[in-house]
Amino acid sequence: MLDTLRQLIADSLPTVPDPDPPIEPGDIRVAACALLLAMAHADQRLSRDERSVITRSLVTYFGVDERGAMALMAAAEREWEAATDEQAFAAQVRAGYDDDQCQVLADLLWDVASADGWIEDHEAMLVERTAQWLGVERG
Repeated sequence: MLDTLRQLIADSLPTVPDPDPPIEPGDIRVAACALLLAMAHADQRLSRDERSVITRSLVTYFGVDERGAMALMAAAEREWEAATDEQAFAAQVRAGYDDDQCQVLADLLWDVASADGWIEDHEAMLVERTAQWLGVERG
């Protein structure tokens, strides 16, 4: 009886498609998002404002909808937690993105750093270091 009820409820819910384009292993968007998450975690916590800025950035620049942004963040979070340092992500991004795309990512890092209304010294240093790894000149 309960299984039948569960099936009826499940059948009545709309299906949500997978992110388009799908997130594949080695997806450069995961590496770029991991850099954004590293910036957000620079103060040891991911705030609601930082998460909002990252989500908006992913939707605007990474070709995903909001659901895709959540999936991308989840994949990036797993990769970021397993990584030993952010430089590997920056190297992957630098290898796959052109100069303009690297500049946009550096700008997005500044957006995440300032999401809470101010930029602390260690956040500024992290953005500067990551921008240098990406080959971005300070503007």
